[in-house]
Amino acid sequence: MATLSKANARTEKELHEIIQKELDALEEGLELLKYEFDTGQGTPDFLCVDSGGRLTIIEIKLGEDENILFQAMRYYSPIHRDRYRIAEAFPGQKIDPSMDPRIVLIAARVSDDLRRLCTLVDLDVQLFEYSLLSTPDHKIGIHFHQVILPREEKVPSGPVHLKDLAEYITDRKMREMFEAKVGQLSSLRPGIETYYTNSYVGFKFKGRKIGHAWVMRKSFEVGASRVGENGRTLGDNMTITFETGLEDDSDVIEQIVASYVNLGGERRQ
Repeated sequence: MATLSKANARTEKELHEIIQKELDALEEGLELLKYEFDTGQGTPDFLCVDSGGRLTIIEIKLGEDENILFQAMRYYSPIHRDRYRIAEAFPGQKIDPSMDPRIVLIAARVSDDLRRLCTLVDLDVQLFEYSLLSTPDHKIGIHFHQVILPREEKVPSGPVHLKDLAEYITDRKMREMFEAKVGQLSSLRPGIETYYTNSYVGFKFKGRKIGHAWVMRKSFEVGASRVGENGRTLGDNMTITFETGLEDDSDVIEQIVASYVNLGGERRQ
């Protein structure tokens, strides 16, 4: 039986080669357009397009490096400006230039400061930590772990519906699971209101947010907003990410119900 051991890349170039071969492990349907694409203001490690047609800028660091965000932002500006020209330059790819590009940052470790800085940027930024694993015959594999950032509400530019959000998830079964979960949360207790943003479905009671279901490309997140017995919103939220469908969100559901009750809702249906 093979035993996996931790491995390390000697250079960023070596790490780039490993990730390029394993892009689908990072996100299903992600396609490389150009390695070290010249923007005129520097070269992002990878310029990709995701399965939804959105340009995706990927920047990679061997270790912890907060400058990774500022590098990616430097590349974002010319790529956003030239996104229609880029779409014409890659006619074989289904690039939708009407969509703003997104940024994916990959490092061995993500610092608390980098997480905080990413929340201050009005761009779609996703963070991933990676681990390299080696088999006894020296084959190298990579595992990605998404670092979840605190969520901020954004007002949608037009009407958003459940199907619109579900379509962002690449896997059909995961989309169906997301829609079923939204149905479950909206009917947990009488009086819960459902509303939609560009990135998630929110759940309110008496005008106060008590939960959400947030879509990602390969998964979705269910979260509870904590409201104390005195009706005050507490600072920390409880979340769980659905990646396989086997996750147990009973603690999150219990917290949503507790917040509902603390806002004056009935204890039982």
